[in-house]
Amino acid sequence: MDGAEPQHGAHSLDEAGLDVARLGFHRAHKRRSAKRVLYFTQAVVFAAIVASFVWAIRAAPSLTWTIVHYGAFALFATAITWRFIAASNLKPLLWRLAAPAVWPTYTILCPLYREANVLPDLIASLQRLDYPQHALDVLLLVEGDDQHTLDAALAAANGQLIRVVIIPPASPRTKPKALNAGLALARGEYLVVYDAEDRPHPQQLRAALAAFEDGGERLACLQAPLEIDNAEQAWIARQFAAEYAIQFREILPLLARLRLPLPLGGSSNHFRTSALRASGGWDPFNVSKDRAKFAMSYAHLQRGAFDVPLLSQSFASAW
Repeated sequence: MDGAEPQHGAHSLDEAGLDVARLGFHRAHKRRSAKRVLYFTQAVVFAAIVASFVWAIRAAPSLTWTIVHYGAFALFATAITWRFIAASNLKPLLWRLAAPAVWPTYTILCPLYREANVLPDLIASLQRLDYPQHALDVLLLVEGDDQHTLDAALAAANGQLIRVVIIPPASPRTKPKALNAGLALARGEYLVVYDAEDRPHPQQLRAALAAFEDGGERLACLQAPLEIDNAEQAWIARQFAAEYAIQFREILPLLARLRLPLPLGGSSNHFRTSALRASGGWDPFNVSKDRAKFAMSYAHLQRGAFDVPLLSQSFASAW
């Protein structure tokens, strides 16, 4: 995918590359794409459920609400029980640090939008990574009309370690579309996604590489635990911290041990690049971060979790 090089260290997506980033997944995997929101059969089933519920309310309101009550109770009880099971089966996630004779290239995708103020902190964190600089491939993915972030990204780019990918404005304006653009340009055998507010542990890449080595070729994806580092600042941040601790320290390790579909967070996902490309990349029309990417697209491959955290800030805002 060729594009113009408008400035040092920057790659501007051309029309063909943008088209692939936007619609490539939909063309290759129409049944899994979220571009079409509702199918006729889904509409019929939904209408039938609503009509049945309305009829039941009118015919037997007391019995209907009793059934709804017990159904909701069973749903929440199942969720709570699952968490108790996960908490009672905690096992340490053993990890080691890779030290290969030849370091494979590791691509880091950083989708950015209106985040010029936190970009310097992200760059500083990436520079602290315990991984050979010559084997890193950092791509800052920036929307072409986000001038402040673009200026900050270009100031950080050096053309070797850090490259800027300028994505022309086009719908859908989503993070998965930006990641598809980065995936097409990725040089690495392995790939990880970091958000602008993330602060990865310096040894996370080496631990992930070791996990890939130990897991063999069928291990296609890893999820590192996410932690909130400003939990003391706000009530909502503390709720995020508690939820993250349960999800990444209890639920995901249990799912990985049981070989069950592993829902990924939107950040600190490590992929074997060839497997990610074979699965079609990301669906630009699916903006859900916590989705079972490989459960949907590469179910026969293994997913796992490891224990080198990524620190992230939680902001108390509606967005």
